[in-house]
Amino acid sequence: MASFLGIVLIALGVSTVPFALFLQSVERDRLQTSLERDAFVLAGRAEEALESLDADELVPVRDLASTYRDAGGARVVIVDTSGVVVVTNDTEEDRVGISYASRPEFEAALSGVISTGERYSETLSMTLVYVAVPVFSGPNVLGAVRLTFDKTVIDVEVNRQLVGIGLVALITLALGALVAIILSGTLVRGIRELDTAAQAVARGDFSSRAKEDVGPPEIRALSRAFNQMSGRVGSLVDEQKRFASDASHQLRTPITVLMLRLEGLRDSLKLTEKSAERFDAIEHELARLTRLIDGLLALGRAGAEAVSLETIDASAVSKERVESWCSLAEEAGFTLQSYIEDDLVVRAVPTALEQILDVYLDNALNVSSLGGEIEVRLGRVGDRVELSVSDEGPGMSDAERGRAFDRFWRGSSGYEGTGLGLAVVLHLAEASGASVSLHRREPEGLTAQASFVSAD
Repeated sequence: MASFLGIVLIALGVSTVPFALFLQSVERDRLQTSLERDAFVLAGRAEEALESLDADELVPVRDLASTYRDAGGARVVIVDTSGVVVVTNDTEEDRVGISYASRPEFEAALSGVISTGERYSETLSMTLVYVAVPVFSGPNVLGAVRLTFDKTVIDVEVNRQLVGIGLVALITLALGALVAIILSGTLVRGIRELDTAAQAVARGDFSSRAKEDVGPPEIRALSRAFNQMSGRVGSLVDEQKRFASDASHQLRTPITVLMLRLEGLRDSLKLTEKSAERFDAIEHELARLTRLIDGLLALGRAGAEAVSLETIDASAVSKERVESWCSLAEEAGFTLQSYIEDDLVVRAVPTALEQILDVYLDNALNVSSLGGEIEVRLGRVGDRVELSVSDEGPGMSDAERGRAFDRFWRGSSGYEGTGLGLAVVLHLAEASGASVSLHRREPEGLTAQASFVSAD
């Protein structure tokens, strides 16, 4: 709205100022033309009196000049052909008989030229606007008539009209402001409704709808399109969640039954060494299939759920997960060291930090050499909190690290993973506003990092 009012104000200034200057010029020209006309009227009435210079014939001219002054306030001075004052309507001082021949306006008028302009009167202590015209009798100049008017009166009249223009401009500005408030209020209310609905959908509330009866037609059309979109997206997300739930039940049950039957079959048979190896290979593939299904379902749930960020006690979560992994690491013949700073809190989606740490630790245990050391660190780096897991495994090349977070990609370390763990890590990090990366560890091994936004 402020920008709209600014535009209106500039437009009014651009249009009003030139118009005011034009009006001032027109008003001065109008008054000067009026004075010039009146001067010629008086000159026509004074022609016969100036020819004879008879005192009785000058009386009506003097009365006319007095009436003219009473009506409009203009001063009248009439001189004869030699420039001597014969008629004046000045009641303050009788100037009859005084010569004005040396004054420029009378000098010009007695030579037959109309003279107009402004000059400062020392006698009256004011600026006067004057018109001096010759009095003709045929080709001869019998004298001159001068009308003078107080310039202040003209300025007052011009200013009065300028005030009127200013009032019109202010009224226009006020109406413009009122229209802007009405339009912007309607427009902003529609946009706010749409923004509120959009934020709710971004948090995962796909039942939220924008009001379709608020705002101008364009906003209403946009609201209807948004509601259709959010409804469709909500349906797709619900379908994906149902699929993940159904797939989890439908796939896990037969695989579990198959593994139980396979174990029963192994126990019921007297297996040779070669047959036992084949059973081991089958069980290994079933276990790999289970991990693959779990990874796919986890990735599907991560993509379907839009979860708001929460404040998480990163120090407490990291310590709890490291403690849970310590026993498994010891059984596998590894040493798990942790260096975790206290009282670190981050902003992330629920369970993101623990899932990322679990994936990093699981990968580290599977690629490290027996007896190796795995190191977990959590500390503040600038305005962020950084989690890292370092191992002493074979590490990765630059090309492998560039693809490690791709779905279904597996490196050349010999680890029989699904290729989905780091893909889930990447998705959880992006949903949390965090970043993840892999770095070479010297002299050997790999460091997996995750950098979260600090909540402090």
